[in-house]
Amino acid sequence: MIYGLVYSAVESLRDAVIAEIDSDPALHAWEIGVAAEDGVITLTGTVESMACKVAAERAAKRIEGVCSVANDLRLRRPNERTDTDIARDAAHRLRNSIGVPAGVQAVVSDGYITLDGTVSHMHQRAVAETAVKYLRGVKSVANNIQLLHP
Repeated sequence: MIYGLVYSAVESLRDAVIAEIDSDPALHAWEIGVAAEDGVITLTGTVESMACKVAAERAAKRIEGVCSVANDLRLRRPNERTDTDIARDAAHRLRNSIGVPAGVQAVVSDGYITLDGTVSHMHQRAVAETAVKYLRGVKSVANNIQLLHP
């Protein structure tokens, strides 16, 4: 039972920090990851400016129960595309490519895309790769799509 109480306290602290960040109109809460452990809040993600980075830190510090903040927020360079931007575009391209089955997924990490899923025909693998490899910000594509054998 104690584990459940500790877990809910950690979750409520995390949720309170997220709510506080979300209430700040200068911040985009979806860009900021929040983790909580023993009163320590860790902020991760990419923000537009140093002002946003400081505002997120201040929001976390306003919450009762926060002992310290690890501000691991990164500043976005001008015209930089985040993995989220690339993943959003990749999902759109895969969904709207007629030759790509619905089960094909893209995972983006540091600008590298990995395609997963299964297809019925070899040309569907190629269509999926072509759909995402020329997106702005993509460094390379690993095509791990499997071919279903009849």
